[in-house]
Amino acid sequence: MAPGPNVGLYVSVPRPGGSVLALLDDGGRPRPGWPIAVRDSTSCGLLLPLADGSVRAICTLDNPDRNMSVPVAAFAFDANGRLLAGWPVDFGAHSVDGYSAGRVVGDELIVFAWAEPGAETNARDTWIMTIAANGAVRNGTPVRVDYDSIDRWVVGPDGVAYGSIHPFGEDFAPPTSSELFAVSVAGIRVAFPVAIDGLASGAAFDAAGLVHMAVNTPYEQHARTLVLDPDGRTAHGGSGDLEILATSECTGIEGSCEFPAAPLVGADGSTFVIGTSWDDTTGAFHYRTTVAGLSPSGQMMAGWPYGSDGGSQTTGYIAPGDVDGDFKFAAPAIGPDNVLYLIHSAKDPSVGGGSIVAVGRDGKVRPGWPVELKRPGAEFWSVVVGPEGTTYALAIEPESGDKSSASILAIAPDSTVRWTTTIVEP
Repeated sequence: MAPGPNVGLYVSVPRPGGSVLALLDDGGRPRPGWPIAVRDSTSCGLLLPLADGSVRAICTLDNPDRNMSVPVAAFAFDANGRLLAGWPVDFGAHSVDGYSAGRVVGDELIVFAWAEPGAETNARDTWIMTIAANGAVRNGTPVRVDYDSIDRWVVGPDGVAYGSIHPFGEDFAPPTSSELFAVSVAGIRVAFPVAIDGLASGAAFDAAGLVHMAVNTPYEQHARTLVLDPDGRTAHGGSGDLEILATSECTGIEGSCEFPAAPLVGADGSTFVIGTSWDDTTGAFHYRTTVAGLSPSGQMMAGWPYGSDGGSQTTGYIAPGDVDGDFKFAAPAIGPDNVLYLIHSAKDPSVGGGSIVAVGRDGKVRPGWPVELKRPGAEFWSVVVGPEGTTYALAIEPESGDKSSASILAIAPDSTVRWTTTIVEP
């Protein structure tokens, strides 16, 4: 989901042979020309609306041979759902994560691109790909990055790709340190990479373009924040050690999911680190949530930290025949006036569903919240906030016959549910 520049919401629904892309109006109804099928795509995981009402979508394509590296392409549609001339732009066959980093700057799509490493090297070439409104492509200078690592990249408001790299230890021991790379169209930026003691998250940005990261200390139960300027210099605003461990981005094989999720950052530089811990006081493990609210100077703000016995929601599934699945923590969101929207799992899914809670800048739950799903086993999987403060949440609810439905709820700042639209029927 991605809110449009005006009132409205772009929604992508994965589907083999042509994922569905819709633009909903302020009543939850598809706008003229929508929905559309994105031909030959299976999922459009990154939606980037423009001010003129058009949208850029980065999508994975059909992979009939089931190769580990799948085809990826970028699409551009106008406000009426028509494919723009010169699009799609084919990226070739690459790993899915390699094209999860992109941003619109002006009317150009800036994408972090990379090539598979050769058989004789553990490094790969990475570069900035700039795609103009007419689909014309300009490739930046390649930068070689070590492949024996776990990395997370994000394109900043300056059009530079910032990558948090976690190199494996000897014999592929789990990472314990990080490096921050910055790749522009001209190649690696001066003063990068920056060495970081601990496991750093991906980057988040404030209105001034400063880079904010959460950093976990391996084998210790505390995190800190780090703030850098675009030139790699430590900026004012990083914190000392916090009495929480920042929530991991996903759950998975030991060592592969130990890096923390990026903090939520307000336009003014206020930073919010989400922490999760286990609680077994009831005899059944579940997650508890703690949020550290830090001022632009890195100090804990009055009224914080926020604490809740509601746990973080995981999303994903286990495919038939697999013993493990691909699970991620449902990401929270930050809205106007630095209001946080946190997704909580149900404490007992057999009797109720998950919830979304709004926490104000004073660290207190806003009146009328949380918004809860009543059906047992129901979950919120995603939340985004529009520029006017409307919250859009994706709810997954169990149906008969081991099936599920997917609906979008539009929620006003006072917690009133303005509309609900079912996008996937059971």
